[in-house]
Amino acid sequence: MTLTGPVRRPARPKVPRGRPSRGAGRPSGTRAAAARRGEDAPGNRSAQETPVRRSSSGAPPAARGRPEPRPAAHDKRARWFVLLVLVVLSLFAARLVQMQGLDASTLAGEALGNRLVTTTLVADRGQITDADGVVLASNVERRTITVDQTLVAQYEGSTEGSGGTGIDGAAADIAEITGQDATAVGLALTGDARFAYVAKEVTPEVWREVQQLDVPGVYSQKTSVRSYPAGAVAGNLLGFTSAEGDGQAGLEGSLDEVLAGTDGSRNFERGRDGQMIPTGDMAEEAAVDGRSVRLTLDRDLQWYAQQRVAAQVAESKAEWGVVYVKEVETGNILALAESPSVDPNDPGASPAVDRGSRALSDVFEPGSTAKVVTAAAVLEEGLVEPTTPFEVPYRYTTENGQTFRDSHQHGLEKRTFAGVLAESSNTGTVQAGQQLTKQQRYDYLTRFGFGQPTGLDFPGESQGILAQPDDWDGRQQFAVLFGQGVSTNALQAVDVFATIGNDGVRMTPRLVDGVAGEDGLFEEAPAAEATPVVSPETAAAVRSMLESAVDEGTGGNAAIPGYRIAGKTGTAQAPGPGGYSGYTGSFIGMAPADDPKLVVGVVVQRPTNGYYGGTVAAPVFKDVMSFALQDLGVPPTQTKPTPYPLTWE
Repeated sequence: MTLTGPVRRPARPKVPRGRPSRGAGRPSGTRAAAARRGEDAPGNRSAQETPVRRSSSGAPPAARGRPEPRPAAHDKRARWFVLLVLVVLSLFAARLVQMQGLDASTLAGEALGNRLVTTTLVADRGQITDADGVVLASNVERRTITVDQTLVAQYEGSTEGSGGTGIDGAAADIAEITGQDATAVGLALTGDARFAYVAKEVTPEVWREVQQLDVPGVYSQKTSVRSYPAGAVAGNLLGFTSAEGDGQAGLEGSLDEVLAGTDGSRNFERGRDGQMIPTGDMAEEAAVDGRSVRLTLDRDLQWYAQQRVAAQVAESKAEWGVVYVKEVETGNILALAESPSVDPNDPGASPAVDRGSRALSDVFEPGSTAKVVTAAAVLEEGLVEPTTPFEVPYRYTTENGQTFRDSHQHGLEKRTFAGVLAESSNTGTVQAGQQLTKQQRYDYLTRFGFGQPTGLDFPGESQGILAQPDDWDGRQQFAVLFGQGVSTNALQAVDVFATIGNDGVRMTPRLVDGVAGEDGLFEEAPAAEATPVVSPETAAAVRSMLESAVDEGTGGNAAIPGYRIAGKTGTAQAPGPGGYSGYTGSFIGMAPADDPKLVVGVVVQRPTNGYYGGTVAAPVFKDVMSFALQDLGVPPTQTKPTPYPLTWE
């Protein structure tokens, strides 16, 4: 039968409020385990599909007892902080990309540049030697000790030293080796400079001792100093160099371009302690050494002449003295000695006036030695003969009223022209020489080299003083005939005799024999320039008259046993700033007279213990010429002279 009406469902059991009873409302068994794992139990809906019961307050049961959600402002600050961190990291990343990718080569170059060091490779200055290759000037190796101050504090001491560690210890150890003050060395080592000087011009041996200390940042540069092994020998000719090695005077100055060479350079990568990294970057431009110069000087003869003239200057209490030795046929200068002299190793120890060459820079009136020019001129022009007779008074007055006198009082003498020259008579010379026109007198003086450069091109050289004949006054036109009213340097005065000894041909003085070529082979300098002045016959006649001046005239103190000597004394007033003051004593001669090989000239300026040339100069000539003849192996004379008569009846 069909039942009608509402159908009632069974009522759910009521659960007491409060804490559920144990097991109430919980899944059990398999379902409970699944619920704990968050899995669906068989035959049930998943936990995600389970309706959530709400309490009377409207909150899900699971939310009861949990912390409240963070406010929105707190979350906003966190997001900004994260964003800021990301921005900073992005900047770092961008800079890293720039450094590693875009600027890598630039930064690497800068880093390499901080490690690269440039040093100078000093070119060795060429040597200067004498004619036999004996060294007169050369370079000696030295070391300049430098420091990177930022590294010295790492010094741990050394068994080679005893100063301790650090800067103070390094300063004490270095000072003990170099002989410096420890405080000064400490100041040089202290600071933050990457380069500073500690000591200059130390020997390689000293540097090796410092190097053994192994002080961080201390290293050296190779340098050199100019050395003159013979000291003051030829010092006035050699000159000297500056602290930088540049030629300052003498041959060092005039030949600087030949001697100096060209410095090179080296760029290398330096390690922490300043040492060169063997496998690092390095570029080098080699130095080109200077070329060596060989002179015509004979070192032994130069030494002897220098000793002898120095002794005479001291004995005669003179201002200065010069000895000049020249080879007749070649023009070679074998010696050019001076006193006072200068030691090129320490030029500052000598007054400035003594550092040059007075033989070339100082001028004086040659006096009677210039009578040789007058004698050659009148013979060459055929105006007189060696035997031409003259009546020679003590005083002689010319047609224009100029009066001249001889050095010694005497009566009227009957002398040949040879006798006039032998006795060095001023009055007789004026009588013979006045037959020359003023232009002829001037021309012969210039042809013999007066008033002209010597050709040496030496620093500070003077060409003397010779006025034009139109500028000669009434007295000077006669005074030039016996060596006054004209000034020469020592070389010009001596070269007159060398010309007579060389059969009337003047040879330009020659001091440089040659230089070492770039290939190392010797390149000889050009030969001396030869200029004919008078005929061989005239020169031979003058030599014979000069031989009589030694044998029977004023030059007796110049005689050398075994050799025929031809020469002439000279005594002239010495001009000074306020007029004449003192005298110039000289003697110039040649040997052997029959075949001259050498000419020696001696000049002593303002002697006060005697002043005649025959007294203060002739003895020096004798000693130096004797040494030179033996040194060069010139045999004694085998011929006998045939002198001209000196007087007439």
